[in-house]
Amino acid sequence: MTRDDLAAMLNAYDPPDAGEAEDRFRMLVLLQSEPACFERSCFVPGHITGSALLVSGDGRRALMNHHKSLNKWLCFGGHADGEADILSVARREGVEESGIERIEPAFGGIFDLDIHPIPANLKRNEPAHEHFDIRYLFRVTGRENFTVSDESHDMKWCGYDEAVQLAGDDGMRRLLRKWRDRVDQETGLSPKTGLR
Repeated sequence: MTRDDLAAMLNAYDPPDAGEAEDRFRMLVLLQSEPACFERSCFVPGHITGSALLVSGDGRRALMNHHKSLNKWLCFGGHADGEADILSVARREGVEESGIERIEPAFGGIFDLDIHPIPANLKRNEPAHEHFDIRYLFRVTGRENFTVSDESHDMKWCGYDEAVQLAGDDGMRRLLRKWRDRVDQETGLSPKTGLR
């Protein structure tokens, strides 16, 4: 996937509300105006990242990740490290951070867009900046046993209600609502509370 391919995917994405429409606009501006937008070292205003919401094989539980450095319950995600194929970035991060190797896209394209602030990191000498996060929905196709990585405090399979209670910010809660609505559309059933 090239930068132009990603721009086409962003243009094809239909934001459900004004907030995501604004985020899409800002992502397209960054993509078109900043050659280094896929690099972690691009801090003004930030850089493009990729994230994965991992859901169980039946689609009714989500794997929540208690992120160590941000101290929030989130989905999995991270830096593109120069790569324009953000779907591949999201998949890589989901696999690396969860230890679950068999996952596949559960939706035919971008699932959510979210620009969020990242605080300064003095250990890495990184100023405060923004993550221009492109999010995808992935379904686990094999074993659902996870491994807590060094980047996490904890992980937990959750039904919708528990996941929303844990969610660390409004963008994460919106992402979870989209997952719930998708399950409702596909099965007529709301996600049930899952067990770890």
